[in-house]
Amino acid sequence: MQLGSPQQRAVLALLLLRQGRPASVDELVDAVWDEDPPMGAVSVLRTYISRLRAVLEPGRAKNRPPVVLVSVAGGYAVHVSDGALDLTVFESRLHEARALRDQGSHRAARDLLRSALDAWNGAPLAGVPGAVAEAERARLTELRLAATEVRVELDVELGGHSDVVPELIALAAAHPLRERLRLLLMLSLYRCDRQAEALAVYHDTRRILIAELGIEPGPAVRDLHRQLLAADPSLAAPRTTPAPRNATVRPAQLPSDLTDFTGREAETARVTAALSGAAGTAVPVAVLTGMGGAGKTVLAVHAAHAVSGHFPDGQLYVDLRGADGTPADPAAVLAGFLRALGEKDQGMPDSPVERAALYRSVLAGRRVLVVLDNACDAEQVRPLLPGSGGCAAVVTSRSALAALSGVTHVGVEVFRPQVAASLFARILGGPRTEGERLAILRVVDLCGGHPLAVRIVASRLAVRPDWTVTDTVDQLKDERQRISELRIQGLGVEACFRLGYGELDAEQGRAFRLLSLPAPSLLTLVEAAAVIGRTPEVTESLLESLVDVGMLESTARRCYRFHDLLRLFARQRAQEEESATAREAALTGLLDLLLATARNAYGLIRPGHNVPLSLPPTEHRGVTFADEGEACAWGARQLAPALEFVAQIARSAPAGAAELVLALDPLLMSEHRWRDVIPVARTVVEAARRAGDRRAEQRICYMLGGALMQVEDLDRAHEMTSRAVELSVGTADHTMHAMALNVAALLAMKRGGETEGLELGLRAVAAARTAGDRSVEALALGNVILECVRLGQVDELLLDTALRQLDLYESLGDQHGRIHALYRIGQVLLGLGRPTEALLRFDECLERLGSDGQSFMRCANLIRGAEAHLDLGQPQTAARYAERGIALAREMNYERGEAQATRLLGNALALMGHESWARACWERSLAVCLRLGMADEAARIRVRLAPQSAEAR
Repeated sequence: MQLGSPQQRAVLALLLLRQGRPASVDELVDAVWDEDPPMGAVSVLRTYISRLRAVLEPGRAKNRPPVVLVSVAGGYAVHVSDGALDLTVFESRLHEARALRDQGSHRAARDLLRSALDAWNGAPLAGVPGAVAEAERARLTELRLAATEVRVELDVELGGHSDVVPELIALAAAHPLRERLRLLLMLSLYRCDRQAEALAVYHDTRRILIAELGIEPGPAVRDLHRQLLAADPSLAAPRTTPAPRNATVRPAQLPSDLTDFTGREAETARVTAALSGAAGTAVPVAVLTGMGGAGKTVLAVHAAHAVSGHFPDGQLYVDLRGADGTPADPAAVLAGFLRALGEKDQGMPDSPVERAALYRSVLAGRRVLVVLDNACDAEQVRPLLPGSGGCAAVVTSRSALAALSGVTHVGVEVFRPQVAASLFARILGGPRTEGERLAILRVVDLCGGHPLAVRIVASRLAVRPDWTVTDTVDQLKDERQRISELRIQGLGVEACFRLGYGELDAEQGRAFRLLSLPAPSLLTLVEAAAVIGRTPEVTESLLESLVDVGMLESTARRCYRFHDLLRLFARQRAQEEESATAREAALTGLLDLLLATARNAYGLIRPGHNVPLSLPPTEHRGVTFADEGEACAWGARQLAPALEFVAQIARSAPAGAAELVLALDPLLMSEHRWRDVIPVARTVVEAARRAGDRRAEQRICYMLGGALMQVEDLDRAHEMTSRAVELSVGTADHTMHAMALNVAALLAMKRGGETEGLELGLRAVAAARTAGDRSVEALALGNVILECVRLGQVDELLLDTALRQLDLYESLGDQHGRIHALYRIGQVLLGLGRPTEALLRFDECLERLGSDGQSFMRCANLIRGAEAHLDLGQPQTAARYAERGIALAREMNYERGEAQATRLLGNALALMGHESWARACWERSLAVCLRLGMADEAARIRVRLAPQSAEAR
């Protein structure tokens, strides 16, 4: 991964060290450049952030917000999944190892420390500059050395003194003042019958400490020296504890561990830590849960082998067949276990209760590990658990087994892409994977990271030397065939899923099938209820029962999703077992809910607007919101899945799709998600035309025209908007006519006409007044004001018009509109040469907008604020406003705003005497303006760039 310059690497390193906590811009600037940041450090920092985002999320579309390196209030944070950051893993394992040592589980603690230290690869933060990095480098180096000391000490305690002597010699030489290392070396040498060398280490230690620090060795080293001289018997190496006398039979029933076991470090550590604590009176039990094929058995066997040394009296294993419809009888399993432990059939009780009591009695005083694989429920498991300390149990199940108390629950999820790719490569072999990394990642993505699916695909490919990974990608692309492709010699994903599906009752099965039909992968409880046509209370009970048996996932409270492959399986079942009417009703129910909810949000964001009244009636009341903020927050979360759903129903239900897109209009504006809606809206336009639905076509053409205008595709925007105006002429829907005229006016303004934009804007105002829609009237007035400012027609009458717009929004109680009106007033005041008053309006807008949402308006006010500060002769402040505007414009891919802010930054830099930097800004801005057809803006920049320009000088 190419992380760029040392300073850019430093930014990423410092954010990673925060482990998800945000770092402010000032903190990052200070950390990267210490006390001497360069001019424009904030802009340079944002450039680093942009480049790092491209590296960390190479496949992210420009219109998608970043999910790894994210912007937060006043700074940035890096969000990575659990276990993805090596430092977090190391510190977590170190903490667990210390806890294990305190509990007396020295071997498990030592093994955990070894795995933690094995993750180190060279010096920490190598090549990262700055005092902060240097301090962190010193801390991490000390942390590593301290962990090494503890690990070596545990090795010595466990009788590994001869193995660690070479390592201790090297460590003592590298760190001559660390008395603990030298003490361990003395003790290890003594236990290797090298008493003279141990005494020599003491004398060398004393000499160094006196020479370097002028002090004698500490009490621990001096005490050990006296013991060495006296050959104290307590210094002898510990003996291993013999097995109990009654352990005449030592069952070793564990299946073999997989040679290609991959990943699961955190889960393995949790399981082994739980099992290694089998020292008190309680029996530690680890319960591994997850969907079918997730790798529960593989993990259980691997962890059992890892701790088998703690259980010298044997390991018992049984497949309880909990998922195949014929679960094992606990009494029969007990009989098998008792025979494995040396009991004869003649003395075997017939009663299951007596048999369980005998089992617990036989295990008493022994150290035996019991692995109960594929359990059905808690009732099946309870009789098979040991009854006294010293033993432990591992249980795997698709169900959560919540009825078992005092257990350690470990969820076994599907693999992350990199781990799944590693497993795939290990099975296939190195030579076959060369040059196929992207194809491998695509394969594991198509498998959804499902471990069984990845293993099947890699195993099939391994025995077909003429196939490439790319060939496999082509086979798996077809969703209809993907499940059937995932099988090999008795292993099959579909068969694995069928076992769980066969255990569902009628209502669970119906919910399982219908919930797979909507395109969005994540459904809230209320959405799921709309899909299956049940009350939220009944739906929640059904969904939680599906989660309990591993047929559905709960990502947060009342949020649910399928694994990709499980959803394909469920859709196949829906196609075969549900009628076309039932499948259509499921999607109609979700459409009804989303339309009602979007209507509720529309009314709060644009109060007084007629559009919500014109939407078709719905049976569902929809999600309701306390205020505009709640509505916008819903939009931020749900816009992407809502548009995904529109794309799904566009061809079959263009009318409903068009109405839903129109209802989402204020949320699309709030989130500036125009690029997301364009391909969806195009599909709806085509479907509406095929259906001959003029109302749907008019509404979706209006939305598509506005979206195309926002992304500067002005020619196609003009085509769509003209069609929307044409279709609205002569209809009773005067509001939609006014709205279409308003977008047409904006388009004409952007295209730089002389009078067309103003004329269309005035027609839009008139149409809105005819419709009695004060909200659209206010919006259209704002655009008339904008055009007058552009044309230089600024006077006191225009200021009165801007105040009229403010009055309209205030009468409607539209706070969002009020911000727009204040912004327009500020623009007019700038045009009147009153920058101080204008700046008050822009700053009021920014204060009202805050730091969340409304990115477009925040960017616009920052740009105009920069302009006002320039008019006031305050270039430093103007530069700060412009830099913030540039950063915000880049985040939402708003090129027009970025070009304007970059021009103003150049103006500020020129006034501060940085001519070369200023010209670079102007040239960058000019290139964008020419590409987007921003003629007025380009003309201003050319004046600046002209050598003879007094302003440029």
